Amino acid sequence: MAKKERIDIMGDLETLGTDFNAVVFQIAASGFDIESGETLSEFNEIADISSLEKEDGAIDGSTLKWWLDTDKELFAELIDRGDTFTVRGIFESFYKWLTRLHEKYERVYLWGNGILFDNAIIRHKLENYGMGYPIFFRNDRDVRTIFELAQIKTGESAQEMYDRIYDEELVAHDAMNDVKNQVALVSECYRILTEGV
Repeated sequence: MAKKERIDIMGDLETLGTDFNAVVFQIAASGFDIESGETLSEFNEIADISSLEKEDGAIDGSTLKWWLDTDKELFAELIDRGDTFTVRGIFESFYKWLTRLHEKYERVYLWGNGILFDNAIIRHKLENYGMGYPIFFRNDRDVRTIFELAQIKTGESAQEMYDRIYDEELVAHDAMNDVKNQVALVSECYRILTEGV
């Protein structure tokens, strides 16, 4: 069976720190068609953080405080849902998911809302756990870059675009909800930038 040409993946992490070595307790991702925004595949796993290992990274007190100040109910709900995988386990599962997509598609692009956060942490963790980073170095993509370019083209402010595109019913900081909104944003920005081309 011939491989399909391309898949874009939107990834989002929930962490207990802001450094590349932060403990990650949720990985969510959506493989999507960049032109239509159609979801082609989804991944969403939450780790059980009660059995952290040294290799899983560090917990930052200011990030814990941020969670408690921002949405302690959501934080508690997410932590309670993490009872199947270890932190390493969610990365092993994510690596397998990415590998299956590589078997189906010629080109796999990984988007992060700031590639120096999500993508960099994913790369660091996968390499740290001995799995390697299965994304070609030219295929890392940044939501913030395409978002800024679309704003320049339309003259809209960031808030105007968020208000027009984001689904307000999706609760922020649950990584899967953030992924869904970012897929809608990137797909709309792509439409804006390629319109008439």
